[in-house]
Amino acid sequence: MVVFRLVISLMEPYTIDMNGYLAWSRHLAENGPADLYSRFHVVYAPFYLYFLWITGFIAKFLSLPVYAHIYLIKLWSVLFEFLGALIIFRMAERANRRGFGKLAASFYILNPGVLFNSSVWGQFDSIPATMLLAVVYLFELGKRNAAALLFLVSVLTKPQSGLLTPMVLYLYFKGFKVDRKSIGRMISAVIAGIGLYLAIVLPFYKPTQLCGTKVPAFLDPFWWLFDLYLRSIGDYPFATANGFNFWTLVGGQIREDSLPFLGLTYHVWGNILFTFSVVYVFYLLYRGKGSRRAIIYCSYLVLFSAFMWMTRMHERYLLPAIIFIVMAAVYDRMHIPAALLTSLCVFANQLVIYIVSFSKVYWLPRWDIAAISIAAATLIAYVLAMANGYRWLTKENPSHGD
Repeated sequence: MVVFRLVISLMEPYTIDMNGYLAWSRHLAENGPADLYSRFHVVYAPFYLYFLWITGFIAKFLSLPVYAHIYLIKLWSVLFEFLGALIIFRMAERANRRGFGKLAASFYILNPGVLFNSSVWGQFDSIPATMLLAVVYLFELGKRNAAALLFLVSVLTKPQSGLLTPMVLYLYFKGFKVDRKSIGRMISAVIAGIGLYLAIVLPFYKPTQLCGTKVPAFLDPFWWLFDLYLRSIGDYPFATANGFNFWTLVGGQIREDSLPFLGLTYHVWGNILFTFSVVYVFYLLYRGKGSRRAIIYCSYLVLFSAFMWMTRMHERYLLPAIIFIVMAAVYDRMHIPAALLTSLCVFANQLVIYIVSFSKVYWLPRWDIAAISIAAATLIAYVLAMANGYRWLTKENPSHGD
């Protein structure tokens, strides 16, 4: 598996994304982080940039050619995928499913949606995905503060990690004792979180336009992140931005999400449908009595619901859900079909966008047949996932896998 992943990582990446990573990596190695966000249109939070900084330093020190520099950039994501597989195996061991855990870990390493994202495309969605599963694992081990801090790092890697904020809050305060010791630990976590945030952000920080006016100067480093994310989501204000989901099926591809749809706008409908989905997911979590398997499966459903209903989704945004459905399949084999279908949908969505990019096409037309077909399959996977969640967490005894 290691050799296969190393070899396949030699494939040509998605040019637009990789050209940006190369430029940022070289700039960081030459000039450091202070003016990166002002010199380039960087839409990502700072944590991943540290990996690019290290890679740029290595490439500069060894005078590596471009293809070797690209290869090193890809390997960060591949490394995190192996870490994700290890966490799957460790969690399976705790559930007394060591044998199936090995199979699930191997499936994740060889998962077509996952390996295409990193080894071929050159993206890093698997890095926050691994972190998110590790957050749940740390909570399972009773390490609340460590889990909360890792979740912060995940959000500082990609903002989509923040979709699991309700789940993280639930896990942090589940069984929380209101006593001096517990409150002291929570306060220490808040202080550590502020320190960790500043340590990651300050090297890249530049005062925002609101600094000293609407935002006090001492709070501006914290507003900086929100300002960055608010500006980044405005880059592609479409009902769907090459993410083959429900909005693809109703003609939302590259249509501005402020346009009317059934009396409201795409954006408003997306928020309404996502909110209803999350309420349903937490109903399943309640019926599953907050069990280990319920937490894993409900995390998968939250991430899947966001991709299916929220607007401005890209082709890669369903990927973090894969690691959770693979883990859920460890607890019950009934989830194997959903794991396979979700993985294939993520793979197909990326593959189509990757192939057309060689013809200098970066946005599919509104009614593209391939996009609609994959979106229909993704919707089927989503309905199956929701139905399986109801069956698994409400109609069966959820104590198995606690």
